[in-house]
Amino acid sequence: MHVELDEVYDGLRRLQQIPGLLVEAIPLATCGRMEVYCLSPHPRRVIRVLKGLVSARTSIPHGELEAHTYLYRGEEAARHLFRVAAGLDSVVYGEAQILGQVREAMLHPSSAETGGGFLMRLFQSALTAGKRVRSETSIGRGAASVAGAALCLLEAQAGTFEGKTALVLGAGDTGALVARLLRKHGMSRILVANRTLGRAEELATEVDGEAFDLSGLPDLVSRADVLVGAVTGRDDLITPEMFASGAVSPGRRRYVIDLAHPRNFSPEIEDVDGVQLMDLARIFEQVEEAKLARQEQVPRAEIIVEAEVENFIQWARSRKSGPILRAVREQILALAHEEAERRARGKSPEEREALTRFARSLARTLLHAPTLAIRKADPSTPEGRWLIDAAPSLFGIEAPDDSLKGGVL
Repeated sequence: MHVELDEVYDGLRRLQQIPGLLVEAIPLATCGRMEVYCLSPHPRRVIRVLKGLVSARTSIPHGELEAHTYLYRGEEAARHLFRVAAGLDSVVYGEAQILGQVREAMLHPSSAETGGGFLMRLFQSALTAGKRVRSETSIGRGAASVAGAALCLLEAQAGTFEGKTALVLGAGDTGALVARLLRKHGMSRILVANRTLGRAEELATEVDGEAFDLSGLPDLVSRADVLVGAVTGRDDLITPEMFASGAVSPGRRRYVIDLAHPRNFSPEIEDVDGVQLMDLARIFEQVEEAKLARQEQVPRAEIIVEAEVENFIQWARSRKSGPILRAVREQILALAHEEAERRARGKSPEEREALTRFARSLARTLLHAPTLAIRKADPSTPEGRWLIDAAPSLFGIEAPDDSLKGGVL
């Protein structure tokens, strides 16, 4: 199932044109998920409409769609987003890219149209949780991806990349990721070789490198200090003979990372002087070590997430109950003042002042317990919603305008 992000925004804009249906919405798209965070007074109706739109767009029957979707509401929706931002809902704990994707969702130009103060605060709080997890734990340390582990091994062996040339064989997903990492870590020159020259040129442009097809491999091998194999379906693409001319320079060392399956480099190249081969077996070993180390950090990360969820929920509760509390306080204090004025007619100034102080003190004392109850009421629960919704009638005030009744989807 594939849905373009622009189409999602278009659908959300159409829903927001229906009066009172959808107040705010921000989609979050990553390589493995498409989520929509919504604020609506009619959550069940919004859920039905959104599922209907997805089913119509993808031609997936409703029953099958149900098996591939999930739903969180209220506090659980906030907790889910915070865990996503913290890298706790990723295939690899502490995934580095996800925090940036959450930030991009919040800052997307269309989110300024479909979102609003509530969801912007939700996403900002999620970013805070994600940043805290990364700074206060080591869940993001160590390479837990094949490409990242390969780069760590390479840096440990080769040191600085300054003045070095890398040859990346293959411009697919793996080759592209490695090329980007090499550029990010300061590789001076990057050569990209691919079966299709056009794809090599696209990647070379992105990483400020040079593009080639696979026909001139012997010359390319001789020019490279670092070689990365990521061409699929080509066993032993590089042979020891290709290294002969480039390995004879005294003291020259070259580093080979074979990420392909079947392998791109013949195992015999490790017998060539000055060549060091790192294959998938060694890289996977490092990946597993990193994954175990990250997993040990999960309990601490969950504690941080829960603390930030609680901070957000407290803010959300105060946002909903705040107008009601202010109206209740103003109403009760006004009634107390009116009663004090009525009782003080014909009294001396000192007596009038004493009655006024007593009325205010009594009003504040009577307000204390219901104020605490309303402030602590959780609008995501039936009991909390009942208490907040009943307060205007109980205290004889006009209910504040609340288009956010219903909560987060």
